[in-house]
Amino acid sequence: MKSKKILVTGGRGMLGSSVAKMASLFPRFEVRALGRDELEVTDEDAVMAHADWIQDGWIFHCAAKVTVEGCARDPENARAVIVGGTSNVARLAEKARARLLYPQSFLVFDAATCPIPEDAQPMPLSLYGNLKYEAENIVAATLPNSLIIRMAGFFGGEAADKNFVGRIIPLMYQAMIDGQQSFDVGDRIWQPTWTDDLAYNALHMIDRNASGYYQMACLGSASFAELAREIVSALGWNDRFSINTVSAAAVSGDELGKRPDAAILSCKRLEDDGMNLQRSWKASLQAYLRHPYFDPYRIESSS
Repeated sequence: MKSKKILVTGGRGMLGSSVAKMASLFPRFEVRALGRDELEVTDEDAVMAHADWIQDGWIFHCAAKVTVEGCARDPENARAVIVGGTSNVARLAEKARARLLYPQSFLVFDAATCPIPEDAQPMPLSLYGNLKYEAENIVAATLPNSLIIRMAGFFGGEAADKNFVGRIIPLMYQAMIDGQQSFDVGDRIWQPTWTDDLAYNALHMIDRNASGYYQMACLGSASFAELAREIVSALGWNDRFSINTVSAAAVSGDELGKRPDAAILSCKRLEDDGMNLQRSWKASLQAYLRHPYFDPYRIESSS
């Protein structure tokens, strides 16, 4: 069977590292996952240098600024990476006759209707969402056969995790060590999805040469507070620490970009096409937290 080459940008980040790991489950994939120190997507010449290697293959474009706050603090750099970098990668795909998978954020939507229909018109509430949508439009205009997957908010990557799970665990752990017995977490609702699950599912779609727009998320949904309780339970803290549910507004006063209070994606096309390989958020979170990276939290807290 002929091998299929896949170039992963942002290959050391949350999603990119999962793509590199999960690709080993597809024997005919030949993957080159490059971190920012190996491929700076804002450098057009550096991007185009990969044209010969990726000829007729796939590009999984994970390189991006991934935080709403980070984009708000440095909008010029955010635009250069998200829009400029994506434009460079799209030109690479065009030159090399490669297919492009663009992982999109659910934050391109205002979530006025939930579940968010697959034909919903994007209405970003933040600069991050606006830049991601602008980049998506470049991909769609340049590469009509691209695969654009709008993904739910995710966790994964252990030390690379810049999202809720990665940030809340050390904060809660330190609070517990300092003698706090409870912690306030907001009631904003989302679909916490493991990057390993997203990566495996997306690679399966590459294997099937899928194209067009899809939405992808875990089975079920949870508030941030519910997710925090599951973390407390998984790490064995129940007898020492509890979670108080508060309104999202009570804990989001310093946010630099607005987010929907509830964001749930419809994944009907993925289901109809027989390609929905997602698990429940609880099952995937429990599996993720069994990684040795979390042992210091688990061991220290159970003494």
